[in-house]
Amino acid sequence: MWAAGLFAAASFVETMGFGHLGAFTPLYLRDLGVDPETVPQWTGILAGASFILGLPLAPLWGVWADRYSQKLIIVRSTLGESLIFFLFSIGSSPWHLLVARMLVGFILGNTGVMYAVLADRAPPARLPMAIGFVTAGSTLGMSLGPFLGGWLATVVGLSHLYLVDAGAACLIGLLLIWGLHDRKLAQRQQSSVASLLRALPKNLVAAPAVPWLFGLYFLAMLGSNIQGPFVPLVIESVYDGNELPVAIGEAFLALGVLSAISAPVLGRLASRWGRQRVLSASLAGGALAAAAQAAANSFGQVVALRAATGAAQGGTTPLLVSMIAAATPPERRASVLNIILFPAYFAWLLSGIGGAAMASASVRGVFLLGAAALGVAAVGSVAARSRLEPASEPEQ
Repeated sequence: MWAAGLFAAASFVETMGFGHLGAFTPLYLRDLGVDPETVPQWTGILAGASFILGLPLAPLWGVWADRYSQKLIIVRSTLGESLIFFLFSIGSSPWHLLVARMLVGFILGNTGVMYAVLADRAPPARLPMAIGFVTAGSTLGMSLGPFLGGWLATVVGLSHLYLVDAGAACLIGLLLIWGLHDRKLAQRQQSSVASLLRALPKNLVAAPAVPWLFGLYFLAMLGSNIQGPFVPLVIESVYDGNELPVAIGEAFLALGVLSAISAPVLGRLASRWGRQRVLSASLAGGALAAAAQAAANSFGQVVALRAATGAAQGGTTPLLVSMIAAATPPERRASVLNIILFPAYFAWLLSGIGGAAMASASVRGVFLLGAAALGVAAVGSVAARSRLEPASEPEQ
């Protein structure tokens, strides 16, 4: 459980730091003197830039971890985060921030490797608890990070907030170097990197439902994540108080808390009614919440609708991941799960580009785009019920 504790701390610091980037980038751009009319476009560009390099590298991290060193891949990610947060703290123009966000492509892929380490080391009966530690760290960072960061930013400023994030990530990286021990070389995958990469497409189409589920995962992530970078701008348009960073943090806290609460609840419902049915309802609920945010005209409405968004999307990823795992033959499951975030990376890239384009005309229109993507995913999950049913039967 020592490794699980280290990974939980690493996940907390990671999601906290990137939560600060997502929540406060529009405000930071204005601090840097960016024209207010171009802030929405820069917000979308910076959000999407994280995945320009991340997409082609995404399949490689798990392969390199299996071939060479799991510890190296995990430590690389944490120390890379420290560099990115530091570059943000000293940036003096949006182009500096763009370079920092593009470097995110070199630090992705650590969560799947963490799960693989725990699967290798934890007793089967304790593996769910170990993974739960990591998930809890991520959820706490996502929900508490912007809220606490909003209070801290009002005291020390955003540049110093990002410097604190850099220091925290560096500390976690040093703890991982000291406390995490790699498995022996004899236990590692001996196949070449090229052969492992060539096997990925075959593993992906090993079951008819898997490509369809990857498509639904892409649409769900696109619809959910295209909204996030622009929430601070909507809040700014309706908030009339003196502590805007704190208000933004409260909205992110509402989404994170409801997401954490809804995940086990929706999982329990899925065990009774079937994963496909609950997934369709979650996607439809997320679409309605996104559409309503486009018309929100008060801070209270925005917070309530972000909470509703969290309640709807909290179970989406666990449901889709469990359906993919159930649909994949056991001998190919590890390989498929190793690239399971690839649709999310692609969705995050397109959400930044699409959001920037739409925001140039209407920031509120971004939420309608998100609603449309989630609505299409909901319809697709219903239309493909017969295809997905083997992966979504109620558990006994």
